[in-house]
Amino acid sequence: MTIALTLLGILIAAASLGRDYLNLTKHEPDSDPSTSASRTTVTAPAQTTGDRGSVDRENTGEPAGGQGTPNGVHLDTLEVQGGKDNLVDLPRALRGQPGYQRPITITCPRNTSADKYREVTYPLLGRYVDLTTVVRPYFPDDSQAKAYVSVITSTKQEDDTVNRLDRGGKATRQGAPVQLSVDVEKTDELAIRVQCESPTGLVVLTETLLTPR
Repeated sequence: MTIALTLLGILIAAASLGRDYLNLTKHEPDSDPSTSASRTTVTAPAQTTGDRGSVDRENTGEPAGGQGTPNGVHLDTLEVQGGKDNLVDLPRALRGQPGYQRPITITCPRNTSADKYREVTYPLLGRYVDLTTVVRPYFPDDSQAKAYVSVITSTKQEDDTVNRLDRGGKATRQGAPVQLSVDVEKTDELAIRVQCESPTGLVVLTETLLTPR
């Protein structure tokens, strides 16, 4: 009886050891734990490009206002210093006609004691030597009326006085454009003065260029 119980204990122990062995081998990893960890795919971030539809003018070297030309600087690209109310749009009847590129259109005075001429002034700051323009009067009610356009320059002197000079001008009528050229060297301020025989007209200046120093 004692021998039978001993044999039965040995068999139970052997069975228990076999079950533990099978459980260990069942849970062994198939490969090195360092390579079987959860794999996260790492990709380089997509490269983004800026909007190429716009141009950074600060980095292209282009002038912001496009003021310069091979022949000079257009007067109409300068800031008006005085007489802005004397400027108007080009009349509809003249729009699209040849010779009216980049117009500066100045109204005529009413020809009263208080309104004998109209002026528009621009700051030159001593940066230019010559001015050229084409004078084109427009009188819808009197095509034979004449207009006179003159250029006045102002230059500050060392004693803080201002030397104001009439540089001359040109008179003409509608349909007879004339070129006006004057010396503006060392000029601080430029004034375009308009006088008319008829108060219902205006004067158009075209192709107005300043020659830089």
